Parts: sequence; structure tokens; C-alpha cells
Amino acid sequence: MISLNSNIRLKSYDLLSYEALLRSLQGSRVDSFIISKYRRSKAGYDGERNVDYKLSTYPMKNCITIKGIRLPISSFHFQIDTLLLTKKLIIILEIKNNRGTLHYDSKQKQLTQEVNGKLTAHKDPILQAEAQKSHLQELLGEYGLFGIPVETLVVVAYPTTIINNITKDPAVYKNFIHNESLHIHLNRLLELYPNEAMPPSMMHQLGNNLLKKDTPLRSDILKLHGLNKSDFRTGIPCTKCDFSQMVSNNHGEWRCPKCNHTDADAHVRRILDYFLLFGDTLTNRECREFLQLESPRVAYRILNSMNLKHTGNNSARKYFAPSLAEYPQKLSIPESRVQSLHGDFPY
Repeated sequence: MISLNSNIRLKSYDLLSYEALLRSLQGSRVDSFIISKYRRSKAGYDGERNVDYKLSTYPMKNCITIKGIRLPISSFHFQIDTLLLTKKLIIILEIKNNRGTLHYDSKQKQLTQEVNGKLTAHKDPILQAEAQKSHLQELLGEYGLFGIPVETLVVVAYPTTIINNITKDPAVYKNFIHNESLHIHLNRLLELYPNEAMPPSMMHQLGNNLLKKDTPLRSDILKLHGLNKSDFRTGIPCTKCDFSQMVSNNHGEWRCPKCNHTDADAHVRRILDYFLLFGDTLTNRECREFLQLESPRVAYRILNSMNLKHTGNNSARKYFAPSLAEYPQKLSIPESRVQSLHGDFPY
């Protein structure tokens, strides 16, 4: 679990899984739909980080910032991109990474995106944010917290995106904003509520309670794209040139026979990729098949070196996937691999 006010915005399971998929898929199975889905997921993450940076420059004391949380309520879950807990009120930020021109019609409750003359309809982001507000207020009620003001802002992450308020509705100018004006609107909302609604102790208790309920979404992207294990590369591709299968040398390292690059931890990424792609558990045998290892002892050694939780002994031992917060956030895919396979696909 990530701590309150962490400066880190975790990549979603979907983004991590698409990175793993594009590292691991055989080249012939990578298509434009897969790359498009990856780029869309990456664009959403990048947009959220743009807003994170703007927030980091805002001088707001006694504020708890929760970056990306998915909460259960009744029989479903709802997702909040950024949640701000302050002494005066709670603020929900619904972040949009759309480019081009956004035409918003407050009477029809319709958002249309225009890029290079092509129109695409989207859900009403203001209604989305209001729905999140309603769900959060219901959840607050379960904690016995009533009367805490909750406000929403729809934040467009990129300054080059044009927002066209078709009906010139004054309320839209306050609710559907650019990232560059975020400070102004936070000031406005804080001035609307001069009284304290939550002492700091209550803010921290609420924040911790919400984090305990966080249940990140995990999609079955293999099913979505009709993939199975036979579509993936086995062994350990070189972490530098991504071409040859690395082999173990006599120094506890993996070496690429093509470029001679060595990496003592090349197996770690592959094992984490296995969890992201194929499930939450891994046996010694599955590890050997995926990494193309002959020795059960070598597989045992590298699995245990990762300090994974496990159950059982000997051949019956199962190793469990780490939590979302434990996956390395800087791992990505070799961009040259995507470009060389199918060119550049816009997101």
C-alpha cells in the first residue's frame, strides 16, 4: 500500500501489463490495436502526472493528496484520479488527457473531441465527476462523516487542448478547466468554505481508511486481445539490445551473446512480467519453462532472491505476485521494438 501524500503516482495494472506484453510478445503478434491500447493507457498516466506536477507547486498546507484510488461502494467500484483532503473540504479531480478541441454542450450533456477534423463522442466529464462525488459521499456516510463539503473539478492536462464551451454556461468555466488554471480554482474553492470541516487527525484517519479500501482494477488483457502463452517469447531477452536470449555466466550474471551486455537482475523483470501477464502465482516449473532454465535449483535460487511471499515446500511451493506498489515504476518497453515492428501509432 502506498502511503498518504506519496509523491509517486503508481502506474495502473493495465499500463504495467501492456509494457510487459510489448516486451514479451513475439513480434508477429503485436498489432496496431495492442499498441493503440498501450499508448492510450500511457497517455492517461502522463496526463495525470502533468496535473501532479502542477499540484506540487501549489502552496496548500494541511492537505492530503491521494493519487489514483478505486473504492468499493454497494456492488460496484468507482475510480478517482486525484483526491484532495483538506480541513475545509474534499476536492475530486477528474483528469482528462484528450488532445485537439473539446466541444462541451452543457444542455445536451455531451462532450465531443475534434482532432484533424475527426469527431469522437465521450462521456460527460462533469457528470462523471459528480457521480464520483455522490459515491464518495455515500462512502463517507458509512464512516459517519456527514456534512463535509465535496467539490469537483474536471482538469484538462495539456495546455494545447482547446475547451469550447458551446452554450457559454458560466458554471462550465468553473468546473471544466485547464491544468494551468488549477491554482486559481483551488483558491476559489477554499475561499468558498471558510470553516473547518475536518481536523488534521480526522483527515489522516479518513485517508488511511480509504487507502485500505483501495482495490486497483486488473483487466484481462490477454483475453481482450485473444492471446495465450504460446504467443510469448520465452527465456530472457537482452535488457539492452532486446535481441538475443541472455545466458548465465560464471559470475551470477546474465550475458547477451550478441552485444555482450551483462545484467545480474535481468530475470527479475521477466518474473514480474509473468505475474502481470499470466496470474498471481508462479511455481518452480512454470518459472523454468518461462525463463528456459534446466535446473530447478537455479529457479529456486532466483525466485527466493526476490523475497516473494510463498506457500508450500519443495515442488509444491507457489510464489505470489507483489502488490501494485511493489512493481518498479521506471520499467518500460524498448521504443525501438514498437517502432520497428509497426511504426508510430498515435494515442
